[in-house]
Formats: sequence, C-alpha cells, structure tokens
Amino acid sequence: METDTEKEKERQKEILQHFDNTFKTNTINHIQLNMPLLKVFYEYFSDELHKSSPSYDELRKKYIEVSDLLENSFTEGQQTLFEKFFEIGSNMSVERSEQLFYFGYILAKELEKESIIEKT
Repeated sequence: METDTEKEKERQKEILQHFDNTFKTNTINHIQLNMPLLKVFYEYFSDELHKSSPSYDELRKKYIEVSDLLENSFTEGQQTLFEKFFEIGSNMSVERSEQLFYFGYILAKELEKESIIEKT
C-alpha cells in the first residue's frame, strides 16, 4: 500500500513530467517540488488569499441560480448523479489550480536558471 509520502512524491513527479512534456524542458532532473513551505503557501493561497472579483461574484451568483433550478427539478437518482458530477468538476478545478500554481513556480525556477549572467 502506497504511503502519503510516496503519493506526494509521485504527484510531484507527475507535475514536473507534465511541465516537461508541455514545454519541452527537462525540469524533472533538477527541480524538486518537495518543499513543505511551498505546499503550505499553496494551501494558504488557495484558501485564504483568494479574493473574488466582481466578475467572479457575478458568475458565482449565476452558477448558484442555475444549480438551484436544476436541483429542484431532479429526481432522487438525477440528484445523486448531479452531486457526483459537481464533485468531479470541483476536483478538476482544484487539480487545475494546483497545477497552474506549481507551473508558475517551475517557470520561475527555469527563468532564473536561464537568466544567470556569467561574468567573463
């Protein structure tokens, strides 16, 4: 059975490999995402630092209205299916946000590496 540490290492490898596949880089060989502070910062950022914008608030309001209309028209089976659909969509959003956060960090490290000016 895989431990949480092993799962986390596999997740970090997956993110780096996806970055490398996307940008044709080789970060998996020189960047470590195993940084507790980075993970804590992401969790804090995603939970506490998010400030909604007026456009986000408007979209959220519309989303709730449509969701309420749907929920009121569902049978019990449809309601269960909708809840599962909603949960999967939420998980996809979290996955995307986490990936974008780590991609930003990896990109910054790559730019730092590439921008070192050697003195001659």
